[in-house]
Amino acid sequence: MSNARMTKEGLPAGFLDQTETFATIKFEVRADKIGVLTLNRPDKLNAFDETMIREIRQVVWRANFDDAIRVLMITGAGRAFCSGRDIIGLDYENNLPTSQYRAYVRANHEMFDEIEAIEKPVVAVVNGICAGGGVEMAVACDFRIAATGAEFVLTENKLGVLPASGACSRMIQLIGMGRLKEMVMAALPVGAARAEAIGLVHRVFEPAKLMDGAFEFARMLVDRAPLAMGVAKHIINTCQNVDTETGRILERLGQSILIRSQDAREGMTAFREKRAPKFRGA
Repeated sequence: MSNARMTKEGLPAGFLDQTETFATIKFEVRADKIGVLTLNRPDKLNAFDETMIREIRQVVWRANFDDAIRVLMITGAGRAFCSGRDIIGLDYENNLPTSQYRAYVRANHEMFDEIEAIEKPVVAVVNGICAGGGVEMAVACDFRIAATGAEFVLTENKLGVLPASGACSRMIQLIGMGRLKEMVMAALPVGAARAEAIGLVHRVFEPAKLMDGAFEFARMLVDRAPLAMGVAKHIINTCQNVDTETGRILERLGQSILIRSQDAREGMTAFREKRAPKFRGA
């Protein structure tokens, strides 16, 4: 048996607990097993800085290990989802020595990578402006739900640079080369309705109904088999970068693990008994 010290929530010592306070975000773990991470710099349109990067990564790290969280939602306070990196922060990082600049941006990339890699569903609830790095954060999530007035725009060309934290690499398969060039090279905004039409967004709701719609979607995910979702997410993400034969090998390996799980037995039993399964994530 491990001698590791545990918190009152049953997490390894050092994890944040339910009462943790933050400078740039808010985080709530709901009774329905949905964790809600709210970017909380409304006066800055929820632009992220070094502090927010650290705090988001802390929450994602906790969500990996906390059985009280089955689904993670990310949204923004005020009228924006996220406007990308803080311009004041950019002045700092742009003047760093080259190796330190790479380290700073690597931490930014790792935040998105951790959102993409966590083997639990992550839902971006885009309540308003979603620009630059905010778009890259949203596409690192598994699902995107948007308000009708939300707008997605990659503004980096207007600064003489490009979106270099995943927009080019993640979005090319998501929306296609032509549409991506329109967003990156022409820096043209995409409204919520068109975003849904091109596959960037999964659901669109009127602003007053956005959170209700997002929670309904998240509760549906809570009822799904956690292990199966996690393995499927990992395989789907990996299959973007491998040939089809390797992809089928990964599928077989994943299935060989899942078929031995308690959840698989419960799913088969529930199907035979014509009832809803009660998955435990084991």
